[in-house]
Amino acid sequence: MSHIFVTSASGHIGTFLVPLLLRSPAIKHLFLPTTNAPRLEAQVPKSDRITILDGSIQYPAWVEENFKKYQIDTVFLCLTGLDELFTTCNFLSSVTRSGCVKHLIYVSACGDLMPKSVFHERSGGLMAAHMLVKAAIEQMLHQSKSFRENGKTYTILGPSLFYTNDLRGKESMMGPEGIYEEAIGTKGVSRVDEEDIALAVVKVAEDPHRWNGKKVNIGSKELYTEHDFSQLWTEALGKPIKVAPNNEQGLDQVERVFSTARNPMWGRGIRLMYELFGNMEFGLTDEEHDTQRELLGREPSSYEEFVKRTGADWREELAK
Repeated sequence: MSHIFVTSASGHIGTFLVPLLLRSPAIKHLFLPTTNAPRLEAQVPKSDRITILDGSIQYPAWVEENFKKYQIDTVFLCLTGLDELFTTCNFLSSVTRSGCVKHLIYVSACGDLMPKSVFHERSGGLMAAHMLVKAAIEQMLHQSKSFRENGKTYTILGPSLFYTNDLRGKESMMGPEGIYEEAIGTKGVSRVDEEDIALAVVKVAEDPHRWNGKKVNIGSKELYTEHDFSQLWTEALGKPIKVAPNNEQGLDQVERVFSTARNPMWGRGIRLMYELFGNMEFGLTDEEHDTQRELLGREPSSYEEFVKRTGADWREELAK
């Protein structure tokens, strides 16, 4: 039975992951690092199988100390942010130095991110930093002698675009102009339910050797274009919904929105990501879909059903 160290336990994936891990007979205890213990304690289920660790994963010595103290054998690593590269590289160093961690489950991004892949070709040499860092970490894992020589194993999960990204567009879609502000374009993108990602993590944790050294992309087989998004949300909300165009004007607006909501660095990063989506499909091959289905033990969740449920909830709120 595993002792698992779960980063981002209150995040989009972690919210689903912690309850699923508690239901797994293969998981003995969960260790949840945080810099705000009272808040996390209020967010996760009450269980004597959960230990909340008050500290920052940005401090390698603290991470190593807790790995050894609690004999952590499995790690779920899900990070994002401006310091993601530094934090992840140092964290992986702590994993190799721990002497007890046996398996790493790393959340990357959907697709082939290796050098000379279509991602790098279609991006014209410019890629969003929050995607490029995933490529760097994947390459590091694939080439790491420290992992192979110390008997450690790893699995990479590559989710597509989260369902809950749509929730940040509630105000603009419900407003008088009815705008879906994500400049998706006409090539098509896959969507993923965060609960499916969480289920994939549990399945890997239960059988790590089966999935050792593999990348499993997670998301819908269907690719959705700006036309699809307009049609789905129009039907769900009972009003016309227009999608921001994937052109200079639309991408300028995306950058302004995210610069205001987060900061200018994220604004430009998100713009670069959508520029890439304007040039290529973002999703799973048939073979990747079959692998995902094998891991999950079922078909991935339906994005269409998510849109219907969410639209119904928003309309009900508006009617009150």
